[in-house]
Amino acid sequence: MTLDRINAPSFIDLEPFTLVKPDKLNEASGLTAFILEQGQQEVCRLEITFPAGKWYEPYTGVSYFTSKLLAEGTQKHSSGELQQIIAQYGSFFEVNPGNDQVTLSIFCLSRYLKPMLTLLEEMIEQPLLDAEELDKLKSQARQNYALNLNKTSYLAGRAYIHLLFGNDHPYGRVLDDQAIEKVTLEDIKKFHQHAFHWNQASVFISGKGENLNAFIQDWMKSKNIPGPLKGSLSFNSPRPVGQKIKVEKEGAVQSSVKAGFFIPSRYEESFPAIYMYNEIFGGYFGSRLMQNIREDKGFTYGIHSSMVQDIHTSYWSVQTDVNGDNAEATVREIKFEMQRMQDELVSEDELKVVKNYIIGSFISSLDTPFSFMDRFKATYFNELGDDYYERLMKKLLAVTTQQIQDVAKKYFDPEQLNVVVAGK
Repeated sequence: MTLDRINAPSFIDLEPFTLVKPDKLNEASGLTAFILEQGQQEVCRLEITFPAGKWYEPYTGVSYFTSKLLAEGTQKHSSGELQQIIAQYGSFFEVNPGNDQVTLSIFCLSRYLKPMLTLLEEMIEQPLLDAEELDKLKSQARQNYALNLNKTSYLAGRAYIHLLFGNDHPYGRVLDDQAIEKVTLEDIKKFHQHAFHWNQASVFISGKGENLNAFIQDWMKSKNIPGPLKGSLSFNSPRPVGQKIKVEKEGAVQSSVKAGFFIPSRYEESFPAIYMYNEIFGGYFGSRLMQNIREDKGFTYGIHSSMVQDIHTSYWSVQTDVNGDNAEATVREIKFEMQRMQDELVSEDELKVVKNYIIGSFISSLDTPFSFMDRFKATYFNELGDDYYERLMKKLLAVTTQQIQDVAKKYFDPEQLNVVVAGK
C-alpha cells in the first residue's frame, strides 16, 4: 500500500466513552484507598499521598526536606540499605513533594507488593530524620540552586511565580540559599509528626496482580489509627496585571520570556472555551504562536502556552527562549496574537483541527492502568466528579468560535499581560 503524504487523513468523530474507574475500598479512620485492576502484565504502581505540600508547611523548604528525608534512612535501615532492598526486588521508588500533596510511589512486580508496602510503611512511620542526611540534602539543594541561577529559563520562571503570588503565598515560595539555611531538623520532625498521618492519607493501587484487592483491604485494617485533622488554610496573592520585569543575566546570549496572568478555574462554566483558546493560541505544535514566532519570524525553536490548574488557584502562561535581541519583538507578537483572537473569529476549519487534536491526544494518553489512575486522581483531589473527563470532552466538542472570541475578550486582554524577560 502506498502512503498518501499529501492529503491528511479524514477526521473520525468521537464516540461516547466512559473511562475505567477504580474501586473505592473501605475507609479506615480517614484513610482512603482506590484500586484499579487492569493491564496485561503482573506489575503494579502503589502511591501513598499526604496533604503535606507547600500549602501546609510552616515556611519554605520544610515540606521538601521532610519528604526527601523519608527515603534517607529509617530506624531499621540506612539509606543505602533501603536502596539495596528496592533494587533487590527490581522496583523503582520516588517521592514527589508538590504544592499541595506529597506522594510516595513504588513501581514493582505485583508479587513483590507486600515487601514494598512494608518498606514504604517503615519510611513513613519510622524515618530516621538524621542531621547528617539533612546536611547532605541541603548541600545538593544548594548546588542545584547555583546551577539554576545560570539558566535564564529558571530565572524567568522564578520571577514570574514571585510576581503572581508574592512572598506570603505558598505557591510563590522559592528554595534559595536563605530558605535552605533556615530549615532545621527540629522543624522537620514537627512537620512529619503533624502531616504524615494515615488518617489523612490517600492510597492508589493500579495494575494487575493476584488478590490485590483482598491484600489491600486486609492491610487497611492495621491503619485504623486516629490522628490530627487538617484545618482549612487560605492565602492571598497580589494578582498583578500589566506588570513587566527584566532580570539581567550577565553573559547571557539568549533571553527567556515568561508571560501570563490568573484565569478562571476548571470549575467555571467558561472553562471549556478557555481550554480551547489555549490550544489554538499556543497549546500544540501547529498553534498560532508556533506559526507566527517560530515558522514566520524564526525567533525560536519552540513556544507554547499552558494552563496550571492547582487545587487553590489557576493561571495561564506563555513561555519561550529567544535570542536576546528578539525578546521585545517576541513579546509584541504574543500580544498581537492575543489581540487577533479578540478581533477575529477562529475559522471553523482551524477549530475542527484543534478539537480533533485534543480528543486524539486525550485518548492516546490512556494507554496504561497508571494513566487511567492519574486521570482519576485529578478528579478526586479537585472534587470534580467521577465523570468529569467524559463531560469535559463533550463540552469541548460543543465549543463555538463565538465562545472562544468571548473568552478572549473577557479573560485574555494583551494589556493585562504580565511579562518577565530574563537574560540579555
